[in-house]
Amino acid sequence: MIDSTDDLENIFEQAVKEAETRRHEYVTIEHLLLALVKDKEIGNVLVDFKINVSAFIREIELYLDQEVKDIVIKDPKKPVNPRKTASLERLMNRAFTQALFQGRQDLKPIDILLSIFSEKRSYSAFLLKKFNVNKDDITDMVSAESVIDESAFGAGPEQKLRPNQADKILRNYTENLNQKYFDKKIDPVIGREKELETIKQTLARRNKNNILLVGDPGVGKTAVVEGLARRIAKNKDDIPEYLKDHIVYSLDVAGMIAGSKFRGDFEERLKLILNALEKKGKTILFVDEAHMMVGAGSTGQGGVDLAQMIKPVLTKGSLKVIASTTWEEYRKFFEKDRALMRRFQRVQIGEPTNETCIKIIKGIKQYYEKFHTCTITDEACEDAVEYSSKFIADKKLPDKAIDVIDSACSRLRLKGIKDGKIDHDEIIHEISKITGISIEQLSQKQATNLKTLEEKMKLQVFGQDEALNKVIDKILVSRAGLKSLNKPVGSFLFLGPTGCGKTETAKQLAKTLGVELLRFDMSEYQEKHSIAKLIGSPPGYVGYEDSNMGGGMFVNEVEKNPHAVVLFDEVEKAHRDVSNMLLQVMDYGTVTGSNGKKADCRNITLILTSNLGAEEMERATLGFGDTERTEDDDAMKRFFPPEFRNRLDAVIKFSKLGKTTMKKIVGKFLQELNTMTIEKGVEVNASDESVDYLIEKGFDAKLGARPLSRIIDNEIKKPLSRMILFGELQTGGRVEVTVKDKKLSIEYKQPVVTDKFKPKKIDEKASQ
Repeated sequence: MIDSTDDLENIFEQAVKEAETRRHEYVTIEHLLLALVKDKEIGNVLVDFKINVSAFIREIELYLDQEVKDIVIKDPKKPVNPRKTASLERLMNRAFTQALFQGRQDLKPIDILLSIFSEKRSYSAFLLKKFNVNKDDITDMVSAESVIDESAFGAGPEQKLRPNQADKILRNYTENLNQKYFDKKIDPVIGREKELETIKQTLARRNKNNILLVGDPGVGKTAVVEGLARRIAKNKDDIPEYLKDHIVYSLDVAGMIAGSKFRGDFEERLKLILNALEKKGKTILFVDEAHMMVGAGSTGQGGVDLAQMIKPVLTKGSLKVIASTTWEEYRKFFEKDRALMRRFQRVQIGEPTNETCIKIIKGIKQYYEKFHTCTITDEACEDAVEYSSKFIADKKLPDKAIDVIDSACSRLRLKGIKDGKIDHDEIIHEISKITGISIEQLSQKQATNLKTLEEKMKLQVFGQDEALNKVIDKILVSRAGLKSLNKPVGSFLFLGPTGCGKTETAKQLAKTLGVELLRFDMSEYQEKHSIAKLIGSPPGYVGYEDSNMGGGMFVNEVEKNPHAVVLFDEVEKAHRDVSNMLLQVMDYGTVTGSNGKKADCRNITLILTSNLGAEEMERATLGFGDTERTEDDDAMKRFFPPEFRNRLDAVIKFSKLGKTTMKKIVGKFLQELNTMTIEKGVEVNASDESVDYLIEKGFDAKLGARPLSRIIDNEIKKPLSRMILFGELQTGGRVEVTVKDKKLSIEYKQPVVTDKFKPKKIDEKASQ
């Protein structure tokens, strides 16, 4: 039983519609031929044979409109229900018989076209002959196609290909980059003259005229090859004579692998492609993501991959090949296969400078303006490069700058803004969305924020003014651009007794700067093997191949948040290997995971906290006191080696908290409590006696302010929660915290009626 394909069914439906439109009583071969030629697949076949398809269609339509008059239904009231002619029925039967003879179970449009040649007395056969459509050429083309599609024609890859067959094969498994330029789908290449010169020189060699482009993702490896194709297609003066009239084809490796079910299928396809390129002549094969060649097409033990098959071709020099890969894949695949690597000339594609990248963006911005119907200012181009280079660490220029521009344009487009303008503010907004950094920090307001940084910090951290001054001074130096380019914003060691504000300083610093706080509790890294959690497992250990955690938590988190405050809490509890790992962070501003992945640490603020020497500091003067007392540093010096201490920007000693400072801390805690309750319509006032009570009970010379938090939780928040859930404060109100019988007491006073609690009034109206 023969089944027709969906394409053929659609063609028949279209032929019937052509007859109905002209009110023809019959569907003829000419109706079917018109529908066939309008079909994309058959149209492409005719194009391969240099047939003017438009003229062909006009000839058929003219014949149907003017010459076929006997079958027109003249009565306008009579319904049109076209029937097949005897010749059309005969043609269909012949096509079915041919398909059965070939052992196929489906009927294709090309089968119908071949059957038309047998109807020699039809106008369709005459028209095919008039436009020089040859049956033998189409048969040969079908044979080549059947080899690709594993059909039963039996043609092998060793056969000599005709030009039209070569075109068909290349169209299936490659992309013509020259044609891509003519279709205006290739952007100009700017600033790669040195690399292009090296490529042209290598292509001029007699043997081993093959190039391997190596570079990080996003630096423009594919763009360089497209730029070469663009120049060849334009026939520019800088293209040497031996490269003129060449066509650059991009190989679709994934398409070659797809559908290769049986052993030998992949090899046949590759041989066909190589034969097709040889038949065409003056061709350059581009293999993007060339590491896919290694192993591609191999079916297991004894299998042959693409790389092994293409080696002889690369050596002879009969085929020019340009391949591209990343450094990671190059080290993983190409360096191991020395025989493959010696057949290529390696060309490094580095990240362009900011100045070059700005020229690139300005050169291609017109295409994005046309696509998004907006205007991109020169300032926006410069800002996109500057800010992406500074704040986006996981990508490379120019790719990340182009992404920022494109994303900013698309955001305006989604808003429905036509003829919008991409300026400084739009770029800032997009960078903030991508990196998670606040707009204020990125904008010109940054200087104002930094000016008030000291004031804001001292409102949150009390009694440690000298410590805060040292931290803030270092940050200001960094923000002014006066720090070393290869070091973090600051590397600090906070020393002091527990509860004096070391961790709180790190939290408030991150909050005030508007960046993430990455906290690592060093009590989790006491064993030697635990460093694998930070930088990844070494080769051969569990977790090394894990793409998500292969770099370790520290490497991955810094890569995601390159502008952050990184806190290593209680660093003295960690294994010594952690301190050794931090050496490269503090000295070179980078950290390397076990899998080779690097994270940029130049924009982080590194804070280490420790209780080392707390006992010695208790004997010292309250506050910072005598900074020359060497006994305070003994514990630190015993634990941290000289090379570690020498890389720290500052060792900051936090003093014990006094009762005066505790009063400010109590006020801060109560303010935070009111912030939480105010949304529920509850106002909490504390009497002077209750504040003195909290200072007295919450102050501990050894534990600092930590007991205060527990007392507030137990004696204020617990009874307050019951009043809010079940008692007088269900609808809001004001309470006063006092002292009765040497204990804190919470007394309900009256409802609070202020503008702050208007949402409660709305609820009351809604309930009515």
